[in-house]
Amino acid sequence: MLGPLPKPVVFTGSQKPLVDARTDARQNLVDAALVATLAVPEVSIVFHSRALRGARATKKDAWGFGAFDSPQLAPLVELGLDVEVASHVRAPAELGAFDDRLEPRVLAVRVFPGLDPLLVRGAIRSGVKGLVLEGYGTGNVPRALLPALEEAKAHDVPVVVVSQCWRGFVDLGRYEGGAMADDAGAISAGDMTVEAALAKLMVGLARHGTGDALREYFASSAVGERDA
Repeated sequence: MLGPLPKPVVFTGSQKPLVDARTDARQNLVDAALVATLAVPEVSIVFHSRALRGARATKKDAWGFGAFDSPQLAPLVELGLDVEVASHVRAPAELGAFDDRLEPRVLAVRVFPGLDPLLVRGAIRSGVKGLVLEGYGTGNVPRALLPALEEAKAHDVPVVVVSQCWRGFVDLGRYEGGAMADDAGAISAGDMTVEAALAKLMVGLARHGTGDALREYFASSAVGERDA
């Protein structure tokens, strides 16, 4: 929502409470404060001695101190004995006017064997404004979902396809199911995480509507959330 930044915006937290003797809160807070002083003008998550690009991060572990990871992009900062800032950190940019528009009526559906297409069609009819489909591999989806995709198109509900895999990217032309989705008007999320795709769909629908402008928005990288 903030767009390109002139300075860091840092999130942190802990897996164990601050009052616990073995808490990770103190070190995470120290590391977050340090990253906030660096030339890293991005939204980042600082956890377990690393700063990750927020729009590329996902939570991987509920029980370990390394709670977050960025499977498609190396950390922005590694905090060891030295502080190593990666070369792929984005350049600073002038902060634009804040646009708080969001379309919250979006839904993510994980594709799985036996998924009843009527459930997806029911969601479309219920007033969902955008749908994120978590497809297999490179974005393959079952042929049984074709009527749901066509119904989404008829109701002007954009469908964004992401991959269930941690690594890789969506290529709708690689398999028949993906090509079918492409023909029905689905939008490729490239190598975005499902979290990033959902957030981008909420922002994109509110700012660009459901037409070509939304498709162009998804094909571009606003804050490094995907390979452009």
